[in-house]
Amino acid sequence: MSYEVMVGNKACATGVKLARVKVASAFPITPQTTITEYLSDMYAAGEFDFDFVNVEGELTSQVVVQAATAVGARSFTCTSGPGLLYMHHPMQETASKRLPLVMAVVHRGVKGMQPDHSDLMSQQWQGWIHLYVENAQEILDTCVMAYKIAEDKRIRLPVAFGYDGYVLSYTAEPVEIPAQEEVDKFLPPYKPMPSILPDEADPATFGRGFGDADPQKPWQVHHEAALMAEPVIKEVFAEWAKKFGRSYGNGMIDPYRIDDAEAVLTAMGTIAGSAMSAVDKLRADGKKVGLVKIRSFLPFPRNDFREIAKRIGAFGIIDRSCQPGMGGPTWHQMRSTLYGQPGPQILGFYAGLGGKEVRVDDIVKIGEKTLKAAKGQKVEPLVEWV
Repeated sequence: MSYEVMVGNKACATGVKLARVKVASAFPITPQTTITEYLSDMYAAGEFDFDFVNVEGELTSQVVVQAATAVGARSFTCTSGPGLLYMHHPMQETASKRLPLVMAVVHRGVKGMQPDHSDLMSQQWQGWIHLYVENAQEILDTCVMAYKIAEDKRIRLPVAFGYDGYVLSYTAEPVEIPAQEEVDKFLPPYKPMPSILPDEADPATFGRGFGDADPQKPWQVHHEAALMAEPVIKEVFAEWAKKFGRSYGNGMIDPYRIDDAEAVLTAMGTIAGSAMSAVDKLRADGKKVGLVKIRSFLPFPRNDFREIAKRIGAFGIIDRSCQPGMGGPTWHQMRSTLYGQPGPQILGFYAGLGGKEVRVDDIVKIGEKTLKAAKGQKVEPLVEWV
């Protein structure tokens, strides 16, 4: 074990090295580019032996690592913003083939250069697991854990983990680097499987639907695998906490001061750190507000939130993205999760889109409004821009 002050992108590259990735491919795009520069430095220094494939664009980089994973190599790619949109087509194939690829998404908005979550949120329908992280230590740890989640034979799905560009990718923080031999014990070598589909005799399981085969079967088995990811994520994070002493809640959520809370805020990424400070300020004023940092957006932590909903009066959902004409994706997920059950009000807040600064005091106001709703007071509007 050692310590180093490093930026988020170097923490990502270090996680890739610790995971003993064999093939990587990426195309440079701000603010992701330096991940591959750090990997190149490690290779040149003899610290890390892997194959890096230079390509002419992000679509090809996804195809390269898709193929490498399929033939048995633990693989990695990374991108940001419009680069992720360019990968859209082959990402569907990666998930449909149930390939345990890991990708880092260094958030960059799709309406400008600055960070928000609109890039990864735009890929909700692809069938990947989506994890969100808050700081550089989480980047390194989650990168390694993502391979153990993806390669678990119960799910075998690709994992994308996202972190905020600029704010985190280029900001230096102290990071604990676990010893390689300990990581090797946690993450065994990748063992490819010829097929993980439940019925190889049924053409529908291969996505074709010939003859009398049920054309819905590929979607059914894919959906069931994504749902199975929840217990796998919890198991992997519990094992990491036991082995390395760093815990991130249960892997799906990381709660903060919610035991006696009357209202609970939710946030993802770096905004969650500011939200913790806001909760502390509210608590100092005697206001019982808590926070749930969402670490897994897909699968969504439905079971956890249904339990929390039984004892609070309102949720304040902070979304760093917006689906025009639909609203905040996390807000919609929460409303779907609690639909038909008596329980808390669900307020929505758009914050941090296009890189707009979200201050602690902004979140304090969100908490105060959510607490009013929890106490039965009328609040307007139910969804607002911060």
